[in-house]
Amino acid sequence: MLKRIIDPLNRVEGDMAIEVSIGADNVVKDAKAIGYVYRGFENIFIGKRPFDAMRMSQRSCGVCPVSHGTAGAYAIENAIDFKIPRNAELIRDIVLGANIIVSNATHFYFMWGPDLVDKSYKDYELYPELVKRFDPLKSPHLKRVLTEARIPLHSVVATFGGKFPHPAHAIPGGVTCVPKHIELIKANTFLTEVKAFFEKEILNGITIDEWKNVKSVKDLLELMKNENFANSDIGVFIKVGQDLGLHKLGEGSPKNFLSYGFGFNSDGSMLFKRGLVENGKYKTVDPKMITEDTSKSYYENEKNARNPVDGITKPSVNKKGAYTWIKAPRYNGKVIEAGPLARNIVNKDPLIMDLVKTFGVNTFTRTLARLHECLLILPKLIEWVDEIDLSKPFYHPFPEIAEGVGIGLVEAPRGALGHFVKIKDEKCLSYQIITPTTWNCSPTDSKKEHGAVEQALMGVKLKDKNSSIELAHIVRGFDPCISCSIHAIGNEKKPLFVSRVMN
Repeated sequence: MLKRIIDPLNRVEGDMAIEVSIGADNVVKDAKAIGYVYRGFENIFIGKRPFDAMRMSQRSCGVCPVSHGTAGAYAIENAIDFKIPRNAELIRDIVLGANIIVSNATHFYFMWGPDLVDKSYKDYELYPELVKRFDPLKSPHLKRVLTEARIPLHSVVATFGGKFPHPAHAIPGGVTCVPKHIELIKANTFLTEVKAFFEKEILNGITIDEWKNVKSVKDLLELMKNENFANSDIGVFIKVGQDLGLHKLGEGSPKNFLSYGFGFNSDGSMLFKRGLVENGKYKTVDPKMITEDTSKSYYENEKNARNPVDGITKPSVNKKGAYTWIKAPRYNGKVIEAGPLARNIVNKDPLIMDLVKTFGVNTFTRTLARLHECLLILPKLIEWVDEIDLSKPFYHPFPEIAEGVGIGLVEAPRGALGHFVKIKDEKCLSYQIITPTTWNCSPTDSKKEHGAVEQALMGVKLKDKNSSIELAHIVRGFDPCISCSIHAIGNEKKPLFVSRVMN
């Protein structure tokens, strides 16, 4: 039995590793997702005003601060069942939606895509095409993604939030901005230009409306007959994904999916529904069913797993048997997968449901779901900007809360994010955060159940026992953002990528 460690694995930040045990048959027998460093915000927030804790919570991560600020505001409002104005709801969703698209596109082109130019694929017939599209040092296409998609979408965030990262728009009671008509025109122009870029550069001449008509694998195969689409980024990914066997990687994760929902429509429905799929059955989300297990985490063990409303975070640095600073959240005792694929499954998106039915839950379908939802969200953002009514309020005065419990549930780019606050004497008695990566990269729990990423790795057969590319595809397919799950401390400089074999 060999142990292989990829350390660090993430391109977002370098504080995650995976450790796998590989048998003589080159099959992964065991896996550990390791978060190296301690976040500690939960203890910093005790005794702070809820508003201050909410604002500081954005510093959990510079990649997805929008979702933390939004979840924090909803948590405080939830403590007194406070209803914000429709304009505030729209602006929160526009800013969060823009951030989700930015994050999804960044992941595909800069975090996940570069693995396709790994030298192990140099003999593949489309390798030169992959280099042209995904090599960070050689691809002019990637520069256009930055300048014509990422920067304009960040500008939309800054238009309403004042800046990025850590925008200041979401506060208890609504939003801080009262935009002028010219700012709505500016936001609409940015979004319209990004839509045109997606249709020209990413869909290669296919419109988003045409893509939205693709409801099944049969429709997708029919569209692949269109030479323009077949040569688009998504078309090339679909062909490459099949050729390289991405649909056979990462299949072992639990079939339990969680989404807190995203995008409030004017009729009260959501663009992406809130819900849970447990063993194929659709259920409503009950936050009381969420618990956190610390059996293999560097925190003091407790007799019973706690609901995050009553959660505590007591580090235990030298704890025997622990291997990560990430806790193990569970829903009704079950391991959960969060993220774009989970969002689309809970939402019963017809294309994603048929893809999963045909190919299963794996790296291929996770990645395609991430691209697919960009094309669903983008036109909706334009609609929401047009819906903003400058004659109506953006904020309702919000009172100080002396005592209460609040839960803020939102969809971050990487999936279900929850903020849980308990208030007493106008201060935080506790403030717990469960991020999407905490769900996905959780360690083994007290029942010896592995987390979603660990399960996705187990059972994978490597082409070469010295290769790591399959493992990288699987883990990066979840788009881990470890700094949200933990918070970096220490000053030891690590190499960018190390793969080593231990006896």
